Amino acid sequence: MRQNKYMRHRAGIRKCLAIGLTEAICMAMLAGCSTSQSTSSTSDTEVTSDVSTETDADKESPKGSADAENTSVKTEMTVEEMQAAIDEAMSDAAIDITDMFTKRDLSGSYDESEAVKITLSGKTAACNSSNVQIEDGVVTIKAAGVYVLSGTLTDGTIVVDAGDDDKVQLVLDGVSITAADYAAIYAKNAGKVFVTLAEGAENSLTVSGDYVQTDDNNVDAVIFAKCDLTLNGIGSLTVKDTTGHGIVSKDDLVVTGGTYTIDSQDHCLNGKDSVRIADGTFSLSCDEDGIHAGNDDQQDGYVYIEGGDINISVGDDAIHAEGLLIITGGDIDVSKSYEGVEGYKILVTGGNIDVISSDDGFNAAGGSSSGSDDNKGGFGGGPGKGGVDMDADSDAYILITGGTININADGDGLDSNGCIGITGGSVCVLGPSDNGNSAMDYGICAAITGGEVVAVGGSGMAQGFGDESTQCSALVNFDEWVDAGETITLTDSDGKEVLSYKVDKKFNSVVISTSDMKQGDTYTLTVGDQSSSFTLDDITYSEGSGGMQGPGGNSDDVNMQRPGGNSDEGNMQRPGGNSDEGNMQRPGGNSDDGNMQRPDGDSDNGQNDSTNGSLQNKDNSLSSDSMSI
Repeated sequence: MRQNKYMRHRAGIRKCLAIGLTEAICMAMLAGCSTSQSTSSTSDTEVTSDVSTETDADKESPKGSADAENTSVKTEMTVEEMQAAIDEAMSDAAIDITDMFTKRDLSGSYDESEAVKITLSGKTAACNSSNVQIEDGVVTIKAAGVYVLSGTLTDGTIVVDAGDDDKVQLVLDGVSITAADYAAIYAKNAGKVFVTLAEGAENSLTVSGDYVQTDDNNVDAVIFAKCDLTLNGIGSLTVKDTTGHGIVSKDDLVVTGGTYTIDSQDHCLNGKDSVRIADGTFSLSCDEDGIHAGNDDQQDGYVYIEGGDINISVGDDAIHAEGLLIITGGDIDVSKSYEGVEGYKILVTGGNIDVISSDDGFNAAGGSSSGSDDNKGGFGGGPGKGGVDMDADSDAYILITGGTININADGDGLDSNGCIGITGGSVCVLGPSDNGNSAMDYGICAAITGGEVVAVGGSGMAQGFGDESTQCSALVNFDEWVDAGETITLTDSDGKEVLSYKVDKKFNSVVISTSDMKQGDTYTLTVGDQSSSFTLDDITYSEGSGGMQGPGGNSDDVNMQRPGGNSDEGNMQRPGGNSDEGNMQRPGGNSDDGNMQRPDGDSDNGQNDSTNGSLQNKDNSLSSDSMSI
């Protein structure tokens, strides 16, 4: 039933993507995306608190001071250049976003009457087909067809060694396989292999020791495929490995259904050419990346996610693509990561995404960070609205056109070596409680034309949106660090509340943008006993970073902090909500597990319902409006 519901939404998703994707990406960045310094008026700024006390949180930025940055170089990106970059990237990756999954990928069905049955028993197996060879615990399938496996194999492996064009479907119907030093399932040769989880069946695959190679292939995963690999069905599969990967395809790895629990040393899901997820339930845990696509030495390999419930707790990146990373739907909960979502080009058009990271929440950059400071994004832009990143890359970008994104990052919240563009959706960032990183960090430009953004962090490297935007925004820095638990309130000149958030993480800088903010109007941003009043004379207002603050700031000292403000949880809420583990709410809503709500909306497990005041597009699906400016 769940898959049928999913199928009803696919036609609309594909149509809108095909019509609007490239145009939206190009337009969102806007023509002439210049990083030349622009100044906004600070004459109307009033900071009511004049006490500045330095504490440990005000550590000096490892990226260097604003004075050390090169802000004299101008970098422009035209629509034609962005168009060419996107077209080239998609062409190089052979991506057709209207044809991610075949009918057989999605069906997960089979004709049991025509299937070959293989019964596993101890260290051997039984089968009456001449296309199946059984010897010394190795079950080898030699031809195309459907094979239904059941039973227990205590020290053995399933090998698919068929013809180059053969399609082989392995149906796991209550299978338990333990392999001491080799893949539990090894697709050595075939045109394509399907692993289907039979309805109601619980299956487990385990590799208990170090891998021993028996041919020229470096087999290092519980399920290892040299060909295209599709996982589907509505059963469950548990994968355990202590020295290698969970599931690997050296071509495309596709998942369209099933429940997966993967605990591995290296990547949980790894596709050389791509990882594509249409649906399924995932619990991914490993020391490396939860979902990984590509070769580390090349900028190719893409991730495409349009559905599923995905829970990730990993030591490196939660989701990593060497090339494009596209999320159009699904519920993604990253409870632990080094970097949450990392790709050379990141596009989010829908879904619910909650990220906790020890470094960057979203990172658009070439290459692999691998937990090393040497490989991170380089210098931030200049005060407030840019400057030139020393590692600036015009082909790197983060584009958000829809969805609900909550980020709690100890590094940068949104980090792009190139551009950041936001045209819709809701983005809430809890950035670092120090001046070493920022809530937003970009190498070239950032523009907002729609949606809602609240991003808090330290002021030392703070950046806001640029004048390429068409929706108003403000970057406001406070003299003193604000303790966790305080509420940000934005009011207009009549004292009417425009927006408010309760932030359970220490901060002294706020980037805020909503469609309710209008050019020419005056606003006051208040938190605790501090406030800043400003007039939106331009589309953007910025108090800058470092020594570029308005009246009441200390122009000689980047380090400004309120004494005693410590934060353990980094939670964010709207007023009136209860907060645990990074939750975010509007007034009147109760939240658990990182959910976000508008007033009076109830939310569970990160779900946002369009009939219940959701901040995302209806049904998590795409419309032509959400794909263009």
